[in-house]
Amino acid sequence: MTDTATFADKVVLITGGGGGIGSAAARRFTGQGSHVVLADIDRARGEAVAKETGALFVPVDVSDLADNQRLVRTAADRFGGVDVVWLHAGVLEGGAIGDTFDPDAYRRLLAINIDSVVYGVQAALPALRARGGGSIVVTASVTGLRPSPDMFYAASKHALVGLVRSLGPVLAEDGITINVLCPAAVETPIVAERLSAWRAAGVAVASPELVVDAMVTAVHDGGTGQAWVVAADTGITRFEFADLPVGGETRLGTADGRTGAVPPGVDQAAPVASNRLGV
Repeated sequence: MTDTATFADKVVLITGGGGGIGSAAARRFTGQGSHVVLADIDRARGEAVAKETGALFVPVDVSDLADNQRLVRTAADRFGGVDVVWLHAGVLEGGAIGDTFDPDAYRRLLAINIDSVVYGVQAALPALRARGGGSIVVTASVTGLRPSPDMFYAASKHALVGLVRSLGPVLAEDGITINVLCPAAVETPIVAERLSAWRAAGVAVASPELVVDAMVTAVHDGGTGQAWVVAADTGITRFEFADLPVGGETRLGTADGRTGAVPPGVDQAAPVASNRLGV
C-alpha cells in the first residue's frame, strides 16, 4: 500500500465519491486522518459512503459550474480550505457512430467526463491559491492513450489527458500540480456487466485500492502534467510521451489565452507573459 501519511489533516475533495473507487478513497483517507469531502449526483450512494467513513457528503451535478463552485465553498467553509482535489466522476455509455447514434447520450457523456473536469479545476483554483498551492488529480482511462470500441468514451479520456498535460505548466505558477490517472480494467459497479467477459478472456482486473494507490503516487511524486497508467498486471507506471517539437515553437509565448511571438532579444526560456488563469 502506498504511504498516505502526508494526507493527514489535509482536506481532500473527491467527485464521483459514491462509486467503487471513490468509496475506497474515502475509506483510505479518512482512516489516515484526512478531512474528506465526497461529491456525487447519487444522494443515496454518497450518503451511504459518508455514513460509513465519516466523510462529508455534498450532492453535486459535476456537469454544472455553479454546483462545482458550491462544492468547493462547502468544503472550504467546513474545513478552512482545500488541499487535494480528485476529479474522478465519469460515465461510460455514450453510444456510437452509425444507426444507433444518440446525440443526447453523446452530449451527456461529454458533459460529465470533460465539462466536470474543466469546471472542477475552475472552481477549485481560488481555494487552492488561498492555500498557497495544492494538488489536482484527474481520472481518465487507459483508453485515453489508445483506441477503444467505446469511441466517445475514449475521445473524452483523450481530451482529459491533453487538458492535464497542457494545464501542468499553467497551474505550476500557483504551486498547483495536476496529473491524470489512466486505469485499465478495474472492478467497479460502472463495468459490472463486463467483468465476466474480461475475466473469461484473461484480462487482469485491478482493485479500486490500486487506483487509490496511484492517486497518492501521483500527488507524492511532485511532478505535474503527467499521466499514470494503472493496471493489475503492470502496477502503477508513469506514461512516457513522445517529444514532438514543432519548428519555431520556442519563439512563442502565451498571455491571457492568446499566443504571440516572443519579442527579439527576449530569452527563449522566458514566457512572453504570465500563463496564470484568472478566476
